[in-house]
Amino acid sequence: MAAVNLDELEHAALVVDDGEGRATALVARATGMIHLLNDDYMDEEAPLPADPDAGDGDYVAVPPASTLGIGDQLVFRFAATHLAGDQATIRDLVRAEDTDGFERLLDERGATESWQRFRTEETQTALRRWCDEHGLRVSG
Repeated sequence: MAAVNLDELEHAALVVDDGEGRATALVARATGMIHLLNDDYMDEEAPLPADPDAGDGDYVAVPPASTLGIGDQLVFRFAATHLAGDQATIRDLVRAEDTDGFERLLDERGATESWQRFRTEETQTALRRWCDEHGLRVSG
């Protein structure tokens, strides 16, 4: 069984989350390759079989980041423990998709390093758990 790259898996989960139902991602069990599929892009380097669902579990669908708890929920969990007084502001920043504003707030509060460490640990834990649940080996 080939290994799945955690950085690529995270990217795929975020794309699926942002795609609002129009983007999908599949992990090929045999190669560990992640195939991103949406209305605007089809992976020409590694095309999928005509019906990837028809195989014997050859592919695993990547869930949206929100399902894995690594989307906006991750920001809110961090805020609850590290920026309790700023939760309303953070909700507004997330709703507005203002990542620059969130980064400025982190910098103002001296929480940038804590956020990066929290984000990395929580994201890797969630992705590794998902891989384990689906019998996928992890790399990177």
